[in-house]
Amino acid sequence: MTVYTRMKNLLLLFLLLLSIPFILNLYHGYLKPVSDDKIDIINCDRLSHMLKPYIGDMIQVIENHGKFLSTKNNFNKSEGFKIVRSDIKPHLPNVFEIIDEYVKNIKVDGMKMANCDTEKYCWFLRLYNRDGHFLDWHYDNNFTSGLRYTYVCNIHVSDNNESQFLVKNDTNKMRVINNMSGQGVFYNGSEVKHAISKQNENATRIALVVPFYEHDKLTYIGRWRKWARDIIYSTLKL
Repeated sequence: MTVYTRMKNLLLLFLLLLSIPFILNLYHGYLKPVSDDKIDIINCDRLSHMLKPYIGDMIQVIENHGKFLSTKNNFNKSEGFKIVRSDIKPHLPNVFEIIDEYVKNIKVDGMKMANCDTEKYCWFLRLYNRDGHFLDWHYDNNFTSGLRYTYVCNIHVSDNNESQFLVKNDTNKMRVINNMSGQGVFYNGSEVKHAISKQNENATRIALVVPFYEHDKLTYIGRWRKWARDIIYSTLKL
């Protein structure tokens, strides 16, 4: 075996190993079979009420300082706006304090939030406010060995909203959960296949998303997958 052949084989092996976390994320995020469709409806009216005076400012900041998710960049997987906790703090300190205090007081037996010092997506906001904004069918990322649940609170939903929460069961039957201000859902995000339907023209929906974990310590392969996720999120703007 020549030196060139040896180097070529090592490079191919390296590229194969490098692709593993991306393949795992593709399977666990989109391709695996449905195993659960249980959704709990939650009441978050208190948070919705506290943030009501700031809705206009929130929309402006999310549009100007959040990430715009475009179908042109992400293989038609999502469209809308998304802003993480750290980007809200400098622009909307009052909103930041209200949400941060609220999420710290959410009680879920046997589960806790991710550490906001190490996980940028410990909580974040999504904005669907233009015609066609949506989120395609997917599962939420779980890089731990325990359960990962997702808490979603509809902070603001306009009367003509068409941005609804969709769920599929193991027979591929779809269920629609209508979104309303002050109401939300709590579900096993890594096992429940879900999506958000396309938004209506001149309608608005702002949602708070908070992942909860049995424990937030990453597995070794989870660290690898998280690294791959951050690359994909940054490159494709997911």
